[in-house]
Amino acid sequence: MTTQRPTGRSESGFTLTELLVTIVIVGIIAVLLPQAIVLGLRFMTDTEKRVSTTSAVGTLNRYFYGDVNSADRVTTDPACGVAAVIVHLSRPGTDVVYAYDQPTGALNRVQCTDRGVVTTLLGRFDPTTTPHPVTLSCGAETPCTSPTEVTLTVQSDPAAPPTALTAIRRSSAS
Repeated sequence: MTTQRPTGRSESGFTLTELLVTIVIVGIIAVLLPQAIVLGLRFMTDTEKRVSTTSAVGTLNRYFYGDVNSADRVTTDPACGVAAVIVHLSRPGTDVVYAYDQPTGALNRVQCTDRGVVTTLLGRFDPTTTPHPVTLSCGAETPCTSPTEVTLTVQSDPAAPPTALTAIRRSSAS
């Protein structure tokens, strides 16, 4: 008695062609995936910096208008123990100083009264991108169109246009 072998092929396993196609596809994914991850992280970091800068300008804006409006004098003189002053706004019993600390990138509002000193962090800027992101562009010793206006210019990114915050003082005394 002779036994016959089945002539049909079994469907289990992979052919050489299927295996080669799979290896090529996995290779392409292995090359592109790390690049996509790096690109995504870079985009996320840039977005985080933009959000941080926008937040800092918004917080500065919230305090700046009220401080300028209530100021009797505008100078760039040191006050409240702060030497690197952007602008010094004073009224009877209160001094408010806006200062930028370049090593840390911190923009601070320092308020001095008879009751003490209160420092508020307004935001952080990247000191490697812009060494002086906030400058006094009008007021104190800098001439203005109107003698009662004070303008701070915020330049957080050299590639982006600066933001100018202009507020009006109640008094024209300097």
